[in-house]
Amino acid sequence: MLYIQYKRVKKYLEGDAMNQIELFKQVREKVPAYAEFCKLNNIKQNPSWEEIPLIDKPSYLLKFPLENLCWDGDLTRAFLIGASSGFGKSGSVFWPKRAIDEKNYLEIVENMFVENNQIDKKRTLILVCLAFGTWIAGMQLATTVRTLAQTEKYPLICATPGLNLQEAVEIYKTLENSVEQVIIITNPSNINIFIALFKKNNLQINRGNIYFPVVGEYIPEKMRVKITKELGFDENEPFVIMTGFGSADTGDLGYETREIIYLRRYIYNNPHISKKIFNTLDTPMIFSMNPKAYIEIIDGEIVVTKDQLIPLIRYNTKDRGGILNKEILADDIPENIYEKLPEKMLYVFGRTSDSIIFYGTNLNVGDINNFFLSLDKSYSYGGLFQVKQELSDGMDVFVFTVFTEDFKNEQLISKYKEALIEFLCSSSNEFKIKYQNLSQVVGEKLIQVKLDNISKLEGNLKHKFII
Repeated sequence: MLYIQYKRVKKYLEGDAMNQIELFKQVREKVPAYAEFCKLNNIKQNPSWEEIPLIDKPSYLLKFPLENLCWDGDLTRAFLIGASSGFGKSGSVFWPKRAIDEKNYLEIVENMFVENNQIDKKRTLILVCLAFGTWIAGMQLATTVRTLAQTEKYPLICATPGLNLQEAVEIYKTLENSVEQVIIITNPSNINIFIALFKKNNLQINRGNIYFPVVGEYIPEKMRVKITKELGFDENEPFVIMTGFGSADTGDLGYETREIIYLRRYIYNNPHISKKIFNTLDTPMIFSMNPKAYIEIIDGEIVVTKDQLIPLIRYNTKDRGGILNKEILADDIPENIYEKLPEKMLYVFGRTSDSIIFYGTNLNVGDINNFFLSLDKSYSYGGLFQVKQELSDGMDVFVFTVFTEDFKNEQLISKYKEALIEFLCSSSNEFKIKYQNLSQVVGEKLIQVKLDNISKLEGNLKHKFII
């Protein structure tokens, strides 16, 4: 979700950081479901924090009636119902929200657009291109942007085409010469679809005036670099693509600032620093943390404690990440970036489920996406791929659909397939041995590649690479 740039919204951040032990005691006393959870798990009256078990959707949220999950077992304070997305295997979770939890949201978004995009000085078109319905981010941002435009405080015009991306491009085409800049709020994977649609409609995009505040997915820094150049911005412009971290479950947990974007870009440009700090050449997303949430890292996963209408005590988000202490960066980061950083930051690699399991070997989709993004222009990579596991004569075959602008080129299919398999083999000796041996045994290549038209891809799926 999109929660960014709080520095002017002081009342939103009033008070000290959360006292998680006190919150636990209150939740145990006043939330019927959690009281029952404590009994079922034999949690003693005054446990240490580490003795309190983690909760997640199957073990807690889906186990009790909705009202019993709320403070005092009461839904009367709810003003809004949202839903968790992408959790079909275990059922949907509905999230009643209190008005107080969103009290300052309009002010936060307003401040963000003034700080980052100077909407007070530039005639601006804002397009909200997200799923609506009960997905919190879409309906919340659509309402907020319309309300902000309605105040007439700024030279704004807005539209809410949702996931009808072609209609969004038509609106852009109609108004591009009447505005100074365009802000398109969408999912990261839709950016490349927009660029393909702009080209298909013969629209000039490299003017340095299109921005993408995005929600819902992991963003490789390589992608931000690529899109920044393609849209005609100076490579140091931080807010071409920008995001926050959170969900329908937890609300806001972190947000990017100018200095943190510069930090991530510096680490990305110096991969030895990423290897030293994160033990990987991939640079994770980095965020300033919301002090109204208590965040732990347990077995590499982000665990959240937070007060809301359904309060969360040690809730496992299933996102992979960690806490980054500023002092660790002292010897590696330039002073002009270092001095403005928070003392602690949250870093995020993405969902623990964002892996392809190839006969017991984990292949990280983020690494594969970075590989595709690094290919030269002759590959015509459109910026997106999907993977589907299929059965062929009783064997699991992994079909990569790569979205390109040159999707009818048969030679390009072979070129992609050879490059992908070479990359995977070089990345994992375990994969290399299994792939070669298994393919030989079954007489069939277990990784297949096909191409599809990027400009025909619709934005109606929350893109997670694996389908």
